[in-house]
Amino acid sequence: MVVLLLASLGVTAAAAQQRVQVTVGFEGGFTRARSRATGTSEMVSGAVFTGAATLARSRWRLRLDYGQGNLTADTGAAAARTLAEGRAQLGFVAAAWLTLWAGPRARSYTSSGIRQRWWFWEVAVEARGMLFADRSYAFGALALAPAGTVDALHAFSRETGVAAGLALRLPGPGPWARLAYRVDQTRLAGGRRETVEAISLGVAMELRSPR
Repeated sequence: MVVLLLASLGVTAAAAQQRVQVTVGFEGGFTRARSRATGTSEMVSGAVFTGAATLARSRWRLRLDYGQGNLTADTGAAAARTLAEGRAQLGFVAAAWLTLWAGPRARSYTSSGIRQRWWFWEVAVEARGMLFADRSYAFGALALAPAGTVDALHAFSRETGVAAGLALRLPGPGPWARLAYRVDQTRLAGGRRETVEAISLGVAMELRSPR
């Protein structure tokens, strides 16, 4: 009986450790998109707001996010447009400070009723280091999309991305404030380059499922 009780307690403890942890967040930021082709350059910028959720169980992660905003012309040749971005990626925690990610990303521009879609199949590596135990950490990420498609443009060549930032735990049970900067560059056949830069400030809250 004692053995069975101890075994039951062990199973219960193991199950508790396997509960799904959920993190939800919201951020707002300034985004600038620059398109360069032979002899021409266009630039638009504006505010973009993003919602995100990450599910964690054991060493596996699933992250989903979606953002949208309106970009206005910074150059005379550019047209104002609506930007929408989304991502759904599966991650694996290779070490306490290192997570590997893979999955699709999408971006679309809408202007005068015409939508242009950008699709990427991306792999990424994300690292973080604690600055003050349980209170603050720095993070950085590198991403590469070796495959993708772009509507009505030259063939996709590759996409690369870099991100870095700082997170600070706010007073209370668990909200985090995050400041981040990222830049993504897409290269197309024919020499066209699309560069998207963003600096954002957001808040994330860690939750835990009841099961």
